[in-house]
Amino acid sequence: MSSGGVDSSLTMMLLKNDGHEIFPAHVDYGHLAESREWKACQVICSQLGVHDPVRFRIGGTEVIPSSLVHYELNRHDQAFFPTRNLLFATLGASYAHGISCNVIALGILANPVFPDQRPEFFKSAEVAISQALGKEMRISTPLISLDKREVLKLARAKKLPLELAYYCHTGGDQPCGTCIACRDRIAAESKLSEESL
Repeated sequence: MSSGGVDSSLTMMLLKNDGHEIFPAHVDYGHLAESREWKACQVICSQLGVHDPVRFRIGGTEVIPSSLVHYELNRHDQAFFPTRNLLFATLGASYAHGISCNVIALGILANPVFPDQRPEFFKSAEVAISQALGKEMRISTPLISLDKREVLKLARAKKLPLELAYYCHTGGDQPCGTCIACRDRIAAESKLSEESL
C-alpha cells in the first residue's frame, strides 16, 4: 500500500531492492490530505520505477469522528480512524488476489499509537484475510521494528527522495506542526539533529 508518505515509500524501495515486483495501491478514504498524498504517491512510484499505483476511493467516511477526515476536530487527540489499517489490508488483499499476488506490504513502524498498528493485529488480520480468500495471503510489515527516527535515517541512507513525500494530516501546502504525523516527524528530526552534533 502506498500513501505517498515516507514509510510506505521506503517499504516499496526496500522490497524492490530485494527483487520484488511492486504493484502500488493507494486508498482515498475521504481524508483531508488525499489530494497531496495521491500526487506524492504518483511521483514517488514513478521515481522508484515501480508500476503505476491504482487508487481505491471509499465514500461515506464523514460519519467517522476522526480528525483525518474532519478539519474541525482536534488534530492530535481525535486522530484515530477506527480500523483504518484493516481497511487498507483488506483492499490491498483484494487487489493482490486479482493480480495473482499473495503478499501485501504496509509501512507500519514500531511504537504503535493505535490498536491496528500492533504486530498481533497484523497476525490476526493475515489469518482472517487468508480465510476470506480461501488461500494464503501474507501481510508484510518490514519496518515494524523501526521508529520514525530510524526510518528517516534509513531513507536518507538509501537516497529516497524525502522531499517528494507528504506527511501532514491536514493536507495543507505547509505542515501544520500539530497533527500526530507532524509531531512524530518533528521529534524524529530533532533526535537526528542531536545525534549529528
